[in-house]
Amino acid sequence: MRFYLLILVLLLHACGSDTPPKDITRAFYYWKSTFQLSPQERQTLDTCHVNKLYIKAFDIDWNFADNTPTLKAPIMFRDTVPVNLALVPVVFITNQTLKQISYTYLDDFADFIHGQLENIWQNRPYTEIQFDCDWTISTRTKYFKFLDLYRKYCKGKTLSATIRLHQIKFAHKTGIPPVDRGMLMFYNMSDWKKPRIKNSIYDLDAASQYTATLSKYPLALDIVFPLFRWAIFYRDNRFMTVINKLDSETLNQQKFLKKEGNKYYVLEDAQAFGISLRKGDMIRAEAVEYEELLKGSRALSRQISTQKLTFAFYDLDPKTISKYSHEQLHQIFLSFELPH
Repeated sequence: MRFYLLILVLLLHACGSDTPPKDITRAFYYWKSTFQLSPQERQTLDTCHVNKLYIKAFDIDWNFADNTPTLKAPIMFRDTVPVNLALVPVVFITNQTLKQISYTYLDDFADFIHGQLENIWQNRPYTEIQFDCDWTISTRTKYFKFLDLYRKYCKGKTLSATIRLHQIKFAHKTGIPPVDRGMLMFYNMSDWKKPRIKNSIYDLDAASQYTATLSKYPLALDIVFPLFRWAIFYRDNRFMTVINKLDSETLNQQKFLKKEGNKYYVLEDAQAFGISLRKGDMIRAEAVEYEELLKGSRALSRQISTQKLTFAFYDLDPKTISKYSHEQLHQIFLSFELPH
């Protein structure tokens, strides 16, 4: 019933607005090494009418011992994929790999990645492949050449690449990757190594510094918004480490911590969360509230010129999605389709 109501809302909005609604495909990222959907994950995909899943196929990092690129954390399929889901394999390449690899080896590098993907994906159909790499000015020539070389394996398939916000603002320096589509990562907006930052994951004031030229970006863009949360540890105002999925609810239960806003100060030496803490250490808990996601979605929908695109959440995980109701996720999807 909700699906038909959504269609009615879209039609009414289209009749009463000069701005046509966006045609979006709803998606999630799945960033685990074993594919096995929990009942909660399946219910979220079904209830929110998600029909696309970006799955991390494997990582590529540089092996200094052998002086070669090496495959890490390949996906293992332990579960059947719902028939209504289109899968997109994502290959993460470290910038370190691009720094070390020789230009003359790039053709073999493309062959290597394609062979590994074919072996791991095991004939599962896909119509798009995505590369995830935070390339820099110094590595863009190699990365873009690699993408050009990989295109020979993309006959009938879409070649896409992730795009960071700084690569939008400084596109004249970082360049435009030679792909069919870009996936704009609308998160990690501030330097998380700085202790005075309020929220490095998501800060709309910080994002506004990067999106002024978004409508002029010469590549069709898809969008991914953050649902994840983490805690960042500092000692003597120096960054120490990040612990994924550690949230304020867990930190609030610790008697050795003193809370000040979203920051927690260690009152005494302790062993917790798999690390050693010292008196005076600071922990900053970062998450994204529903209202802020809604606000950002509406604003970005007005700024981005692409009309037909994928809107994704990062990432599909029981602990992550438990922080948001299905109705809230649905409303965020809808707010991008129909910005007010």
